Amino acid sequence: MLAVVTRFAVATVVVVGLVVLRKRKLQRLQARIIYHRDKDLGRRFGLDVGGTLGKLVYLEKADAATELGDVHTFMLANTSYSKSSMRDADMALSLPGGQVHFVRFETSKLEGVVEFVRHRCFHRDIRAIPCTGGGAFKFSKLFEDHVGITLEKCDELACLIQGLGFVMRHVPDECYTFKNVALNHQGMGEATKTIVHTPTSELYPFLLVNIGSGVSILKVTSATEYSRVSGTSLGGGTYLGLCKLLSKYKSFDEAMVASIAGDSNAVDMTVGDIYGGNYTQFNLSADTLASSFGKMGTKYEPKSGVKDEDVARSLLIMITTNIGQVAYLSAQRSDTQRIYFCGNFLRQNEIASRQLAYAIDYWSKSKMQAQFFHHEGFFGALGALLTHNQDLL
Repeated sequence: MLAVVTRFAVATVVVVGLVVLRKRKLQRLQARIIYHRDKDLGRRFGLDVGGTLGKLVYLEKADAATELGDVHTFMLANTSYSKSSMRDADMALSLPGGQVHFVRFETSKLEGVVEFVRHRCFHRDIRAIPCTGGGAFKFSKLFEDHVGITLEKCDELACLIQGLGFVMRHVPDECYTFKNVALNHQGMGEATKTIVHTPTSELYPFLLVNIGSGVSILKVTSATEYSRVSGTSLGGGTYLGLCKLLSKYKSFDEAMVASIAGDSNAVDMTVGDIYGGNYTQFNLSADTLASSFGKMGTKYEPKSGVKDEDVARSLLIMITTNIGQVAYLSAQRSDTQRIYFCGNFLRQNEIASRQLAYAIDYWSKSKMQAQFFHHEGFFGALGALLTHNQDLL
């Protein structure tokens, strides 16, 4: 009897396995054959899939407005495609050759995004898409199996530099900085946002601080020459991870909004908490940050209790301060005066940008300047797009 049951169980496993394999084979067949691929529109797209966020850009050619068909029609009719995927309409770039559109999504929801594309048959005329970032390797099989699209792997840093250079050439008011920054432990504080025009000469060298899940710091000496000089593992991924662990906020945008209302002094220890006032020997005011989350390690309870928005604010300041100090020291070591900051961590994150601008100006005694980009985070995807659209350069 036992032998019969065993044989039946083995047979069942084999049958189930064959069914699963056949289903996958049919999915691949559907993706590759059923939908005709007599043309390939993948060259109109650029994809950058990072550890936390995915970025997609696509080109609407001026002389082929209907080329993208249903995809473009759907994209323009909507700015939000799900809770984790949306188009940044205000970032669209109008160029002599057409218009570039920008879409972002959470990498953790990529399987849902691919299924959404498959369900609407948006992959019908796409064979291959240039892709950069770790996701170009990690998710290549997902795209191949489910929608029959090959991810053409592009060098991450090369795409970043090419995308950055493209935007700086075509958008005169792309770069900005903050001056006269008055930091505040709650709210936005005060600062003057100032446009910084791209230098027509002597642009190089400069330091590029790319803040994604982690942070990479590059010294760029020409349009094609660069080297990685430093970095830190404490980046946007760290911030979001700690927010999820220590507060109720489960998305980057939620944490950003909350941090504006938060009071970092509810959890942080200041110079005044330690000295009872200013530390005059080193010209440190009483409200200078001395220890992130320092009050949480003391025996007394914070006066007003700890709120989730206070935690989000303190985490933001802690991560940003670390990045600013590493960037400044890297600029000193690399003998560069201009520091550019980019990456999705800075998207709609004016608190961090002001903090970085203040820190670089303070530590360098106004000899260095932190500059930012309106299209931060999309340079990698833009660089991938440009691999098949050199006529735009």
